[in-house]
Amino acid sequence: MKKLFSLLLIFAFSIHAELPEKSLAGFDLFDTTQNELIFPKGDSSFQDFFNKMDSLVFENKGKIRILHIGGSHIQADVISGKIRERLAKTYPAAAADRGFVFPYSAARTNTPSSYSSVYRGKWDMSKNVLREISKQLGLLGIAVSTEDPRAEFTIAINRYSPEPIWQYDQARLFGFSDSNDVEPVLHLDSSVITGTFDSTSSSYVFNLPRLADTLHISMLWKDTLLQDSLAKAIEDSILQDSLAALQPKDSTLLAVSDSLKNQPALDSMFQDSLAILDSISKPKYPRFTLSGILLENSMPGIAYTSVGINGAKVTNYFQEPCPDLEKQLAFFKPDLVILAVGINDANVEQFNEKKFMANYDTLITRLRNISPNLPVIFTTNNDSYRKKRRRYLQHPNGEIARQAFFQLAEKYHGAVWDMFTLMGGLGSMAEWEKAGLAKKDKVHFTHAGYVFLGDMFYRAFLKAYYMHLAKKPAEEPESTPMPELSPENSDNSPTAQTGKEK
Repeated sequence: MKKLFSLLLIFAFSIHAELPEKSLAGFDLFDTTQNELIFPKGDSSFQDFFNKMDSLVFENKGKIRILHIGGSHIQADVISGKIRERLAKTYPAAAADRGFVFPYSAARTNTPSSYSSVYRGKWDMSKNVLREISKQLGLLGIAVSTEDPRAEFTIAINRYSPEPIWQYDQARLFGFSDSNDVEPVLHLDSSVITGTFDSTSSSYVFNLPRLADTLHISMLWKDTLLQDSLAKAIEDSILQDSLAALQPKDSTLLAVSDSLKNQPALDSMFQDSLAILDSISKPKYPRFTLSGILLENSMPGIAYTSVGINGAKVTNYFQEPCPDLEKQLAFFKPDLVILAVGINDANVEQFNEKKFMANYDTLITRLRNISPNLPVIFTTNNDSYRKKRRRYLQHPNGEIARQAFFQLAEKYHGAVWDMFTLMGGLGSMAEWEKAGLAKKDKVHFTHAGYVFLGDMFYRAFLKAYYMHLAKKPAEEPESTPMPELSPENSDNSPTAQTGKEK
């Protein structure tokens, strides 16, 4: 009956997938008949993934992990967020782990649109697109460090969901203390939960007594007296703009108080509130560095992690900028990867197609070190313009990069989602801007444009899955044993005779 039911499901979902699109600002921009995943060498490498989808959809068994890597399009998490949300709502109870998250606000960059983060205290940042990288980076390509005694952050993973979808009861924080003199602690209700440190992965594991959708982390120093005293000194300085009323009790705090005098009052939650600590050179305070957070639960479903840094190129996910990528990815082990890196690689005068493909070879090798048979979906670059002498010129590299993605899909028996063609090809970004779907830089999209693209990818993905289901032979309905005949319903009974005459 399972396969018979799957065919009925294909019919029902196909109706949904083929609903006509709304007209956007009167422009006939999209040829949605071309909205599909293209498999240049067939979909054989996707069969294990599709079979896991079958188990989840029809038996509510197993967990599927999807990894989506890109640049600024993906850091914004509107495209990937829409896909994640649609998958969760299409398959009720299929929303498993939220996957990797990060307090991007502490790094003073945009938090993905699907959740919120706020922070307190002074944090410094490093990321994989900088010329000089000062911190050990992992899968997310970003890290923050703090010496602030009041440092903390909160991430609300359902902050922008109309109804709660994501929950976790295990959190793994990837990070370390320089001198083992500070550790993160998790606050839940009125409890403070300490984590178990895993030295092999430089991570702290927190097991919660219940499911939650908010993560509140603060730092606990080994020298709690120093932490409390210094925190109080800073708070008094900010509130009173003076330490005249503060009477330090030891020489350490006396040095601190002298350095804090005459500092301006600052908003410590959303601004660089501890510039005052920059002037304190001695003594050295406990320092903690955070490079990623993985939120998980034990329920079956789809875990969807998006990884993106504004301005990222393929090379920014190499070993040198992100040495801990594989170490952290080993705890997620994706069943499918969507690669959407390339728009920044192609935004050059001369695009080297062979080098671009060789760079992708390196990245895919790193990913397959963790998941050897990992199926890959390549997203072609969007059409874009290049600014030159205050003018925006059509950028032919989008078409060249498109061809490279198809060659990569052939090599790795992957799939291609051809966003470049779906948009309308070369020069189409100008029309998207007129329709209010692209920004004036003619590289990025507006929120409405990103939402549309996310919805289109979701439909193309489901269409490919439906085709997988359609190839499965329908099973005959399970035979039901005939009941034993009683005198009342035997062939000699009036009822049976009447039935025969009919």
